[in-house]
Amino acid sequence: MNQRQLAAILLTTVLAACGTPLENAASTFKEQVRLGDPDAQQTFSDNRELFESAEALPIWLDALENADSPQVQRWAATLVGNIGDPSALPALADAMSGNRALRDAAIDAIGRFDATEAAGAYVDALENGSREAQAPALAALARMGPDAASAVPAIATAVAATEALIANSAVNTLADIGTDGAAESLADLAMNTALDMNRRRSAIQALQRIDSELATAKLAEISTVLADEEGADELRATLS
Repeated sequence: MNQRQLAAILLTTVLAACGTPLENAASTFKEQVRLGDPDAQQTFSDNRELFESAEALPIWLDALENADSPQVQRWAATLVGNIGDPSALPALADAMSGNRALRDAAIDAIGRFDATEAAGAYVDALENGSREAQAPALAALARMGPDAASAVPAIATAVAATEALIANSAVNTLADIGTDGAAESLADLAMNTALDMNRRRSAIQALQRIDSELATAKLAEISTVLADEEGADELRATLS
């Protein structure tokens, strides 16, 4: 450790001297992380129970949202996920719009929650996050498969409401979820004449990936509807 790092840590220790053991340890840890001090890992190990307690949540939420150090923010996301309080999920969803490393940490942290809670947070990022957050949110929902069934309505909305690249990811995510609800949404998208042909074709192709009786029935329904739709030759060809 160089003299500058030591001085900064000593100053932090002095300033925190009147705090609680948790506040003092967290302040030291955050400063070590900010400075890249290798002793940070030992501080974490020595205080892990304190750092992952419910009482520590406000400290890490503040660091997640306000720290000027990306390294501290990433650690904060990890610790928030370890604590596991669902009230922190909106902050983790917001963090998905941060830099890539923070986004990855937030995605991992969200994934530690109950499936329904996690799906809701990924939907939050899909609906309210940056473009950089939307694609990873969809990828995370796709990995959840049927456990992300509650997210189907929001994903289907994204097919119509987002730009083409995100919309295509949303269509594929519905196929990966693969539930009857996902199949119904894909069929509705395929028959939605307000959508462009590329999105409708992608919806048909995604529906063809779902192996279920309902999906098969919906493909037959689409075929019947398209038989009477003018200008739908491209879509009919997708069904052949």
